Amino acid sequence: MAIQDGSLIRNGRYRIEKLLARGGFGFVYLALDNLARKRVVLKELNPALISDVEVLRRFIREGRTMIRLSHPHIVRAKGMFKNRGNYYLVLEHLTGGALSDYTDRGRRLSLNKASEVAVALCDALTYLHRSGIVHCDLNPSNILFDDQGRPKLTDLGIAHVPDDLVHRRWQTRGDFGPGTVLYMAPEQLDGVRDDPRVDQYALGVILYQILSGRLYLDFDLRNTPSVYAENIERVKNDLPEPLPQLPPEVADVILRALSKDPQDRYEDIEAFRQAFTDAWFLYKPAKRPKMRWTLPLLVRGRRRKRDDNRDWPQWVWQALVAVNVLVMVIVALLLIGAA
Repeated sequence: MAIQDGSLIRNGRYRIEKLLARGGFGFVYLALDNLARKRVVLKELNPALISDVEVLRRFIREGRTMIRLSHPHIVRAKGMFKNRGNYYLVLEHLTGGALSDYTDRGRRLSLNKASEVAVALCDALTYLHRSGIVHCDLNPSNILFDDQGRPKLTDLGIAHVPDDLVHRRWQTRGDFGPGTVLYMAPEQLDGVRDDPRVDQYALGVILYQILSGRLYLDFDLRNTPSVYAENIERVKNDLPEPLPQLPPEVADVILRALSKDPQDRYEDIEAFRQAFTDAWFLYKPAKRPKMRWTLPLLVRGRRRKRDDNRDWPQWVWQALVAVNVLVMVIVALLLIGAA
C-alpha cells in the first residue's frame, strides 16, 4: 500500500507530498526534505516484496550503483535509507517531465531537438558502458528533463552491473513487462544483458518514435498473454518501416541501430553517436550572422563565421578596417577644409 500524502518518514525528515508512480516493484513519491528544504524523489521498494531476496538485492544494487555515478545526463542519487523495515532510494527531483509525455501522445520532435536528446543520451550511455554497466531498460519513461530541458537517464533497476561495483552480479530474470518489450533488442528477449548494443537498439527505437510519431513496428498494445507473445515475435522477425520524412542519412543511421543482428549495428554507442551527429550536421540549418558596418563591430567581428562556416581570411578584415579608417580621415579633412 502506498504511503499517504502528508506522512512523515525517517523521524520526520521527509514529508510525502504525493505519489508520482507505482509499479510492480514499488512506489515513487515526491517528498520534501525538511532538513535540506528541497524537494526530492523517494523510490520505495514494495513492502510486499521485502521477503523476496532477489528483488531486495536488485533494489539495493540499483541504489549503490546510482550513488556511485556522476554524470550531467544521469539522475543523481543522494542516498539510501531504511525506515520501519522498508528501503528507500533518494533521487534528485526534476521538473521538466519525461520523454513519455511526448511519445504517449504521438507527438514528434524536430530533428534538432531530437538530435540534442540523442547526443545527451549517447554521452550518458558511453559513461555507463565504460563503467561496465548496460542499462537494459532504456525507454521514454526513463528519460526525464530538468527545468532547462536537459535530458537525464534514470532507473537502473534491471541494469547489468559488473561485480566490482556491487560485489555481486545479479542476473535479470525474464520478468520484464509488456511495455518495455517495445524497446528491447531481439537478443535481450533471449536473455542477453551484458552487451551494450542492446542499449543502442533501444535508443534507435526511441529516435524512430520521437522523429516519426509512431512505434517502429506494428505492435498490438493490448495487455494479454497472447498479444505479449505476438509482440515478442514482431521484435525478433519484423523489419521497421522506412522513414521518408527524415533526411536519408539520418534515417539510415537509425535503421542500422535497429538491425536484428547486433553485429550489424554500430560497434559501440560512440560510433553510433559519431554517425548520427555527422548525418545531423549535414542538414542542421546554418545561422547567418548580421553584419553591422561600423568600425568597432568590424574589429570585434573577426571571429564571426561566413555562411559556409569558414573564417574570412585575416587580410580581408585588415582591408576593411583600413578602408574604414581612410574614409574617416577623408571625411575629417573635408570637414576641416570646409571650416
